Amino acid sequence: MSPDKENLPSVNGEAQNTCEGKRGIHSFVETMALSSTWLFSLAVIGSGIISAMLFIYGFLLSLAGATYMITAFTLDMHTVKEYLATSIQIIDLFLVATVFYLISMGLYELFIAKAPLPGWVEMRNLDDLKTKLLGLTVIALAVVFLGYALTVSEGTSILELGAALGIMIAAISAYLWVKH
Repeated sequence: MSPDKENLPSVNGEAQNTCEGKRGIHSFVETMALSSTWLFSLAVIGSGIISAMLFIYGFLLSLAGATYMITAFTLDMHTVKEYLATSIQIIDLFLVATVFYLISMGLYELFIAKAPLPGWVEMRNLDDLKTKLLGLTVIALAVVFLGYALTVSEGTSILELGAALGIMIAAISAYLWVKH
């Protein structure tokens, strides 16, 4: 070390430490930003796997239901109502699979790269993703209620379930109305 560097005032030493501290923070933030791509990739892959499995499961249930209705054909309305309720539950399963798909693609679009989304799906920020998710949640809740209403036996009250779902849908609608 040269004698000039040894005789520097302590203020310069503090300035040098501050610069090193800024480089440390910058390095940490840079590392975190680079690793966040991997973290979001895990979320994209995980929600994509869930979506694919739900689509496959719904498809297999559709095949099993259709096979059952063909092999055990009857003109009994009770059986038709049960099949209709099961079909509505399968549709609900497809809707939930769609939610996971949109979450997967939305996270990909927001944090990794441009996603191959249909034109009606715009993901500019997390609020867009939440809005899509909440809209599909309202539809799924309505489908759940419809499936239950078709299979409920006489004398059973569905008022409580309908009121609970109505309150949830009203709360989601109020949230979306306030946000936009």
